Amino acid sequence: MIDGIGVIDADGHVNDWHIDWADLVPPELAPYVPRPVRDPNGFPKLEFEGEIHPQGDSLDLDYSDLEAVMAQFTRDGRYWLPRPGETEPAQRMPDMDEMGIDVSVLFGGHSFLAASMANSPEIGRATTRAYNTHLARYCAHDPARLKGAALLPLQAPEAAPDELRRCVEELGFVAGVVPPHHRNGTLLDDPRLEALWSTAAELDVPICVHTLGIQISPAREVMPGYRTRKVYGSQPSMLALGSLILGGVLDRHPGLRVAFLETGAGWVPYVTERLQGAYETFSLKHERLQRDPQEQVRGDQLYFACEPEEATLPAVAELIGAGRLVLGSDYCHPEGQCPYTMRILAGRDDLSGDLKRRILHDNPARLYGLEL
Repeated sequence: MIDGIGVIDADGHVNDWHIDWADLVPPELAPYVPRPVRDPNGFPKLEFEGEIHPQGDSLDLDYSDLEAVMAQFTRDGRYWLPRPGETEPAQRMPDMDEMGIDVSVLFGGHSFLAASMANSPEIGRATTRAYNTHLARYCAHDPARLKGAALLPLQAPEAAPDELRRCVEELGFVAGVVPPHHRNGTLLDDPRLEALWSTAAELDVPICVHTLGIQISPAREVMPGYRTRKVYGSQPSMLALGSLILGGVLDRHPGLRVAFLETGAGWVPYVTERLQGAYETFSLKHERLQRDPQEQVRGDQLYFACEPEEATLPAVAELIGAGRLVLGSDYCHPEGQCPYTMRILAGRDDLSGDLKRRILHDNPARLYGLEL
């Protein structure tokens, strides 16, 4: 709790790299799950389908000494190194208390690589089920404060609805999560995903679109250098918003809620305006939607996770609606500014008390169906 506001972390993380993936699936599926490896510099990665992922995302530094690595970055240190709470839930609770977080909705890390980049449906099904089982065990330490989001396989869309149902009805999860698109070209308006959207609406849980950074971005090959790739890592989420809106997904499923996580919110008004312009100018009559893009963004179906220091946040709230914004701690990634994330936003003097309460509590409570 911060300043009397019960705080819901809309996007926290666990470390899933260390998982014994093969131990969490039936023996016949063990050959299909990823294998944890380290690159020559000691950076943790996954191996599947004969490839090492993430590809080209580590610097030429010695990752065996993380403090020495972090000391070389220009940030002023307002974030933690990896914390024991990423793997041990008992050690997460005091960190949540320090950060003022009452409830955290949890997402994976390396598991997203297999879910969004593996071509094999078998790998997609086995990996996501194994990860979700692992996450349920983590959340079981304190199910009132730790809530899971079910990772779903876009390369096996026919399996995604059943996995979401298992996770919600049997494991107590409060959301599903997909990447903005799959590396194989599957977009979120793909007809094979219709059953997933229907199932999420039926279960009354949101689907979260979580960034994977530059890994699956069409711009990856033309983005030079580590820093530039970080700048444009949110591009796939921009494409995903267009798929959902112009592809008619939200129109066809009015009970569906979708949240865009870890890409900031400053881009949303710009992309919305571009979607509106293209829709008005270039739509054919048979492509008309029940609600135009601007109406959909300002409606009750879409949510966007902001960053705590985004300078444009007051304008974004005015343009898309104060009820559309949530905040994730990104525990415990460097860009998340742990342990200060929630308190940075709460301490801003350019945001009203009402807007702070909405972002920290009211909006994520409505998004995830939570009560504090």
